[in-house]
Amino acid sequence: MKRRAVIFVTLLAMTAFLVPTTQAADEKITGRVIAHFTKTETMEVGDVPGHVLGVAQQAGLMFPSTGEISRKAATLHFDLIKGKGNFVDYSFYTDLDGSTRFIKSVGKVGPVGDGKKFVIEGEFECVGGTGRYEGYKGTGTFKGERVGVIKDGGDAYYDFTMNCRKP
Repeated sequence: MKRRAVIFVTLLAMTAFLVPTTQAADEKITGRVIAHFTKTETMEVGDVPGHVLGVAQQAGLMFPSTGEISRKAATLHFDLIKGKGNFVDYSFYTDLDGSTRFIKSVGKVGPVGDGKKFVIEGEFECVGGTGRYEGYKGTGTFKGERVGVIKDGGDAYYDFTMNCRKP
């Protein structure tokens, strides 16, 4: 009887340990976002040449590894010196069923080569949602490029990895 109890407790402990690990691993989603800058407002700061503050809006699509497609709408603000600096982005991704994910991103951008292409990268936090994303939480990372000058309506793409889920 003691042997069965030891085996049962061991199996129960292994199950309690392995199941949450497996579920967390299953929540990892990768994909790509493609977006266009639809509106941009900038102002020269005046302290050093090329220092610009700005606010921009984006529209685009997210293609997650789950096979769904989501529409992206975002507002971001940035602080750049000669095209290099930081940004904060608040994005809303809406699935075809109307469920929406809310994501806050913080990242860096910098010019490459002749300044017509910019590398973007950063981290993000899933901060909630509606429908099947109610209570959505987690984090992720992204890396990609922006092509064209942002004030002229440049385009951007980035690949992401996220581990976000409902509680």
